[in-house]
Amino acid sequence: MRVPIVEIGNSKGIRIPQAILKQVSFSEEVEMEVTDGRITLRRTIDPSVVPELSSLADMDDATIQRILRKVGGSDLITSLLGAQSDVKEAVYRNLSERVREYVKGKVAKLENADARELIIERSRDAFSAAIMETLKE
Repeated sequence: MRVPIVEIGNSKGIRIPQAILKQVSFSEEVEMEVTDGRITLRRTIDPSVVPELSSLADMDDATIQRILRKVGGSDLITSLLGAQSDVKEAVYRNLSERVREYVKGKVAKLENADARELIIERSRDAFSAAIMETLKE
């Protein structure tokens, strides 16, 4: 997309279309970096803010999908135990149908489990993952 460079007082700038801003979820400020003739803009993150699981419900799907790629299956399931329904729905809508049904089933099963059952289930999941990785070698 080509955009014109416009004068802003004694400086020059560009206008970023609203549709683009919505896709990247910029706040009021961005980080700007110039490397090899390219300008890169990044979201700013307030280091004093520690995000909680409940903040997922307010995030866009692209961000949720990037987060989900960084979380293991057992941690995902465990983190959803007792979570608010809007958080669960935000996660579920960003999973494939097969994975969604598996995760929902596990969450439903473990939501009323005691700590012992939860520890056993997580350990079995870790063991199953080790088996699968070994079989792929």
